[in-house]
Amino acid sequence: MAILKKVADNVAMMNEKDFRKLIGERVRYYRNHKNLTQEQLAEMMDFNTKSISLLENGHNYIALNKVPKLCQALEIEPYQLFIFDKRNAKSENIIKDIHEILNTMDNRKLKFAYNLVYTLGQFSL
Repeated sequence: MAILKKVADNVAMMNEKDFRKLIGERVRYYRNHKNLTQEQLAEMMDFNTKSISLLENGHNYIALNKVPKLCQALEIEPYQLFIFDKRNAKSENIIKDIHEILNTMDNRKLKFAYNLVYTLGQFSL
């Protein structure tokens, strides 16, 4: 149930263009994770390659009745298309997001965040 709430919260907070883009990013992520080309995924789904490209670039939606076939090809559960995170975001976007989060914190949390970030900076990953 917690996963469904997170999905609903994520979807409710975005506009249509952002939603299409994020769905496309998820499709691309899972396609790359499976080491599939757009051509291979298109063939598995009886789509043309341009349709996959448009989907991944946020220009098209996928029809609801095609989601099971997409998920089968990518070997994922449908809800995984709707879990949007920013782990693959560009550095400047990550810094912007962190700044926005920090601006909402009280002094105690801000000091804790500083100590956490400072400590992380001491380690090489």
